[in-house]
Order: sequence, then C-alpha cells, then structure tokens
Amino acid sequence: MNKIAGIVAGVVVAVGVISTAGAWYTGTQLPGVLQNAVEEANRQGQDALLGTGYAGKLELVSLETRLFTSTAHYRFSFDMPVEGDAPRHVEILLVDNIEHGPLPVSRLKRLNLWPVMAASNYALQATDFTQPWFDAAKGATPVSGQGAVGYDLSTRGTLVFAPLDFAPTPIATVKFSGMTLDFDASRHARNVVVNGSMDSLLVHLANDQGTPITAELRGLTVASDQHLGSGDFYLGDSSLMLATLQLNMGDKPAVLAKNVSQFGSLDEAGGLLCGRFGYDVGMVSYDGKDVAGMHMLWTAKNFDASAVQSLIELYRDKVAPVQHAQAANEEAPQVALTAAEEQRLKTDLEKLLSAKPQIALEKYSINTSNGEASLSLHVDLSKPASFELPQPELAKQMIAQLDAKLSIDKAVIGDGIRAQAQFDGQTDAKTIEDQAAMLTEMGSGMALGTGLLTLEGDTLKSSLHYANDKVTFNGQVMSVEEFAMFVMSKVNGVTGGVGAGNQPDGSTPGESYP
Repeated sequence: MNKIAGIVAGVVVAVGVISTAGAWYTGTQLPGVLQNAVEEANRQGQDALLGTGYAGKLELVSLETRLFTSTAHYRFSFDMPVEGDAPRHVEILLVDNIEHGPLPVSRLKRLNLWPVMAASNYALQATDFTQPWFDAAKGATPVSGQGAVGYDLSTRGTLVFAPLDFAPTPIATVKFSGMTLDFDASRHARNVVVNGSMDSLLVHLANDQGTPITAELRGLTVASDQHLGSGDFYLGDSSLMLATLQLNMGDKPAVLAKNVSQFGSLDEAGGLLCGRFGYDVGMVSYDGKDVAGMHMLWTAKNFDASAVQSLIELYRDKVAPVQHAQAANEEAPQVALTAAEEQRLKTDLEKLLSAKPQIALEKYSINTSNGEASLSLHVDLSKPASFELPQPELAKQMIAQLDAKLSIDKAVIGDGIRAQAQFDGQTDAKTIEDQAAMLTEMGSGMALGTGLLTLEGDTLKSSLHYANDKVTFNGQVMSVEEFAMFVMSKVNGVTGGVGAGNQPDGSTPGESYP
C-alpha cells in the first residue's frame, strides 16, 4: 500500500514539475507567438477587405506575463469611408486571459489532458462605443471565446456572439438569438476549418415614409474547409445556408424565401486554378403561394495560379493607397501604372491567356410551378497574337469559342402574369387566368417576331455558337459582321428603326445613321 502511495506521489510531483517547466517555457515564447499571430491576422484582414473601401488593424496593446498565466490586451481599429454622421474611425478593445500549458486548469476541469502551449479566454471590453452591445446582451459579454494554441502553433477554439435584444434607433428593434463559430487552424492559418450556426435574427424598422418593415432570418449555417494554395488565396469548399428569410412591409402579405444558399469550391492542379460558385433559392412565396425558385452556377477552369497571384498583388498595390486615403477622408491618389507595371500587366495577361482559361455560366434558371426559364453561357479564351491589334480583331483572337443557350417555357410567362396579378391584389381567378393565357400568347408572339428566338413545342429557344470567326445562330451560319448586321436589323425592326421616312433632323435619305 505504501509502495502504491509512493508511486502516486511520484507521479503528482512529476506532473507538477512538467507543468511548471511547460508554463515557464510558454511564458518565454508567448510574446513572439502573439505578435506573429497579430501580424498574420492583419495580413489576412487586408486581403479580405481589399477593394471594399474599408480598413482594419489589430494591435497587441500590452502583455502581462506571469509563471502560470498571462493577460493580453488588444485593440482593433476599423476605418470606413465617411457616410453621413456615421463614425469613420471605430476602436474595439479585447482582453485575453491566457493559461500557460502544458496542462491549463480550464482544460483539466473538462478532463482534456492533451498538452497545449496555452489556453485562451478572450472577451470584448466595455467602452463608450461598445457599451450599447453590453446593454443589449443584458449584462452578458456580447463577444467572447475560448481557444487553445498547440506546440505546433495550431489553434482550435470557439467564438461566441451572445443573444441581443435592443433598439438601435427610436423606430428600429433587433432581436438576435446569438451565434457560435467553431474554428480549427494550422500554423500560419495554412489550413482553416470553420463551422457555425445562428437560430434567428429579427429586425423591425420603418422606411422614409413611415411604413413598418420586418425582416426575419432563421436557420443560418456556415461551413468552410480551406487551405492556402501556391498563392495568397484559399482553396477548398465553403457554404452559407439560410433556412428561411421572410419580409413584411406594412399591411402587405409576407414574402418568404426558403432554402437560400451560397456555395463555392476552388482547387489547384498543375499550377492551374478551377472553381465552382453558385447561388440557390429553393422557393419564393407570396402570401403563402409559391412563385418561383432560382439556381445559378458559375465555373472557371485553367486559370494560371502564378499569373492570378501577380495580378492580385498589382491590384492590391494600387488599391490600398486609395483605400487608406478614403478612410482618412483625404484626397485619393491617382491610380496610374508605371512603364514597368504596364509591362508586368501585359506579361501576366499573356501568361493567363496562354493557359486557355474558361469561364461559364453553367446554368441560370428560374423555376415556376409549370415550367423553367434557363440561360447558359460558355466562353473559352486564348492569347492573341498581339495586344496592339485593333479592338475588333483583338476580341476575335481572345475569344476562342463562345456558346450561349436560352430556353423559356411558355408556361413561365403565364406563371409570371399570375404572380404579378397576385402582387397587385387581384382576386378574380377567371380574370387572372384569361390574362395569363392572352399575355402568354402575346408575349411569345412578340418574342418570335424579333426573329431572335424559335419555338420548339411550347418552349422558346435561342442558341449561339462562335468559333474561328464564324457564328452559328439558331442553326444559321454567318460571319461575325453578318451576325452583327442581322441582330441590328432585328433590333431596329422591333424599335421602329430609322428609315428613309424617319430620318433625324439635318440628315438626308440614305445617309448612314447609327
């Protein structure tokens, strides 16, 4: 028995020695780790805000280091273009209570025995600017989180936005259920996984005419699993999904959108980028009746990663000074390229087009109860013989191939008429159906009358293919010039054109007039 007690005592002493040594090591390494993390966050933030006109900066204000714990204070500064009376410069303060590893007490309490360098417990601090958020959170901390930094400098943790209930203006109220984000990032954030969810957000306000407006979002989920490619852009998958979005304006019926989503995927192989990006709206209803759904999918292929990276860097160099001037309410500098930058731009574009990139709107569709309207567009690009060519010839050489297709079920026109009648408050079913039938035939007849669409069964269609300076439009082959003249003649036919009997003042019959 005494032998067992001695072994246990020895283990306790060993753990104490290891913990003390680990805590001391953490204390010596922590300042450098935090400063590197701040610099990395600023770099990532600058890239994320590029082109928005906004600027943000994170600073480590102070760090108090003890044997087993440390306290860090951060300041986040956010600048935005001046708009009305809104503040241009905003500062937010954060405090982080850090427990040194390898076995922080908070993790031991949760029986988490995996050793880490430090455990972080951070929270928003109350200031004159943030105090309304604390009031809205009913005394709770509006933003807080926990995280752990491993000895490999990976981080894992949770960011929590507390529920809020407040009135930002006398005519507006906000109720927020709160949101939680879980994150897992490797060293230097080369691999980042984020997952989060929100139950609801309810906003009441009024427009300039005093009409009450209500917006209610429910069931938001966010998911992202990405990693850095050969450049400064992230590869992988991301998605944002919203179960329902409901809008009410005055005494009008509610507009409800279900299953709203945005998704994206970017990959790299052999130095070339390819991606898929899409948007979906499962169904939009008005006054409880379904109107239509929407689907959009874009794809991109064969984009040279190094050329894209160089173009991004050039864009960043030129846009950043303008953004800083806007944030400081100063006159923005003129955006101009030096001779070296012009040559760099030309070289990057040649490299980009040499890979024969492809851009496609795979499908944009609107689906109603009785039919579908859809559009697709595919463009293959190539490097021209010279960028000094005349514009028409340059365009011909840059566009190696183009395909476009348009398809509209006649029933979609009728469904659109019924939806408009519903929006207008019409209730006579027979009148609505008569209007739908009449205007469907009238609309399809006008579309066919342009000569730009054909009718296959009950579907209006149009197709265009371009390659090798030839256009095939609805099965008819012609040159680019002939196609342009054909389209202009049809457009002039629809709009009335300008003929011998309808000449502008000061012109003579037969005179060329655009």
